[in-house]
Amino acid sequence: MEITIKEISESIKNVFNDANVLNTESVYEHIDDSDNLKLIIFINRLLQEKISLLYTKLIFVVNSDKSKLINNSFMYLYDINCKYTNVDFNDIKDFESKLKSIIKNKKFGDDLKILSKFIENPSFLINAWFKDNRYNELSVTNIKYDPKMYIMPCKSLSFPFEINVNNTTILFTLSKEKNDLYIFSFNINNEIINIEKSNLKTLVETIGTTLKNKLK
Repeated sequence: MEITIKEISESIKNVFNDANVLNTESVYEHIDDSDNLKLIIFINRLLQEKISLLYTKLIFVVNSDKSKLINNSFMYLYDINCKYTNVDFNDIKDFESKLKSIIKNKKFGDDLKILSKFIENPSFLINAWFKDNRYNELSVTNIKYDPKMYIMPCKSLSFPFEINVNNTTILFTLSKEKNDLYIFSFNINNEIINIEKSNLKTLVETIGTTLKNKLK
């Protein structure tokens, strides 16, 4: 059964109908030695009841006329280390059902799940870390996810945040370097602090510790 790009677009809208989505963008890319194209749909900061997803993308192979899918399958970004998962589907209803299942059941890798959990209530998480570590001098009042670009190649992913703490605005960017290296970059009073981590398990701790040490 042929599935049109229009049907895919409408199904994605149905899945995200009651969600708060910061941005969705799409681009077409050429495939080497083929007349077909890749349709890549980027999804930025999806918030829904009991669901949060900071970032992913869906990839379809489509015909050169940009009208229909070549096959009934898609890949989605499973984790920030450029790991993708392939999903086959039978028809448009099956596609919609499987996409809903991916989002609802959080079928993503550990680092993407950690970052998506963080975006739900980042100020609370950091302030809770301060409290757990008996540090009362700082209080985060707001954290804003503020991307300048919505379309990013996987190998150069970065996630910029503005952290308001004790009436001071801190710029924090989490970027991906190579397959298993993350750079935590802070701009605190025009001082740049870069910290390397192999995963995001200590995301809140690293942010809290850096703020504590640099804003004494």
